[in-house]
Amino acid sequence: MSDILDPEELEALMEGEDQNDPGREKYNLARQDYAIQRLIPALSLIQSQFATATRDRMREFVSTVDAVRVDKITVMKFDEMLNTLPAPCSISVVKGLPMNANILLAFESDLVFQMVDRYFGGSGSIQKGQRELLSVSEFSFMEMLSSALLTDVASAWKSVIKTEPSIATQVSDSRMLDSIGEADSLVATRFIVNVGEFAGGLWSIVPWSAIDAVRDSLSDPAKPTSKASSADWRDRLLEGLETAPIELVAILAQTRMSLKRVSLLKVGDVIDIPSAEDVILMIDDTPFMHGRFGSNEDKLAVRLIGRSETNRNQH
Repeated sequence: MSDILDPEELEALMEGEDQNDPGREKYNLARQDYAIQRLIPALSLIQSQFATATRDRMREFVSTVDAVRVDKITVMKFDEMLNTLPAPCSISVVKGLPMNANILLAFESDLVFQMVDRYFGGSGSIQKGQRELLSVSEFSFMEMLSSALLTDVASAWKSVIKTEPSIATQVSDSRMLDSIGEADSLVATRFIVNVGEFAGGLWSIVPWSAIDAVRDSLSDPAKPTSKASSADWRDRLLEGLETAPIELVAILAQTRMSLKRVSLLKVGDVIDIPSAEDVILMIDDTPFMHGRFGSNEDKLAVRLIGRSETNRNQH
């Protein structure tokens, strides 16, 4: 008989917890570290794929990169991350996760120095003395390396990231990060990067809120879930929708002409167009509202008049 509980037994234990027993200390099996333990296999698979791809990518810059492997997956708070990644380090804020969350790709300082030194033909000498900032060449190299790793981030997290990831910012001091709250829980994965005889740390850090939003699909992608969305999840979804950027296009004037006439156009020709005062506002090529073109406080502006008909001729 196995001493390890299967998922069904764990669920039964959670549901059958007797909260009215005065002799039993309250213990929340649904807390984050328990949830992380259930997601360890899925997260390990994602991070193992990332490690393999990262090793090959880093070899394009430094041929002596021997291996990249997952060291540990843990949950930490922001202040713990500050102590774990003292300056100078290289942290790239990668956007593309659900709920407007970001992935942090963080290289420990010793690994940065090793990679840069070997990239420029050195033997990976150990840095002497303490300093707070990366040099210009070190910062530029890490910016180039992190950008190259975006393809591997997208491939490893393809079940979660639906858009092309991009680097929002890059810093050399974790105290400069403003996209993470001090009370936020972070799921941090440390990778060990072997470069010759040297071994350094690379971190992939993801806010728990982003993991929690997709944890059902991560824990078992093939298993349909019938659980109702929690109020917390709905609030985060609404918040994410409200802050999601959209492109609003103002169409000042449009006209039609034959292809033959277009082919005969030359400099100096005059094209008749409708009044440019009437403006159609478009979202994703769909008429949204219409208004009148003008100015406001010395700036070009549109005064909204009403909603556009969905079947209004866009051409």
